[in-house]
Amino acid sequence: MVRIRMKSFGRRHRPFFRICAMDSRTGRDGRAIEELGHYDPMVRNLEARTVLDASRVRYWLSVGAQPSEKVQAILNRLGVTKPAPGEPWKLPDPPAGAPPAPGTAAAAAAATKIPALVAKAGAPAAAPTPAAEAEAPAAPTAPPQS
Repeated sequence: MVRIRMKSFGRRHRPFFRICAMDSRTGRDGRAIEELGHYDPMVRNLEARTVLDASRVRYWLSVGAQPSEKVQAILNRLGVTKPAPGEPWKLPDPPAGAPPAPGTAAAAAAATKIPALVAKAGAPAAAPTPAAEAEAPAAPTAPPQS
């Protein structure tokens, strides 16, 4: 039987888990069939704490994989459910201008972006304009050696 469960990574006092589809007979940190996402309980931003490929989780649920208790709690929190019979497991792609859905890799990347660096005097750093980038000379290339 295939189970969707967490694989332990990290170190002491710094837990990190990968959410994987695994054969139920393999060990906790054994070989995974497919890695579906990760869970980092130490991240303060709740949206970036769990990153899942919801379409692949729905696929594994549709073919009979059983989630562990902890993974089931995470799936319930993110609203990922088993597709109904006849319903496609693949989720439709969101529109280009829409914000990423929480719990996805795109949402985690957007939530963890580092703000602009602050200059020495405390003033925000000026972002280069496209015109300034176009005026910058390209790095000279060395001639090929024979």
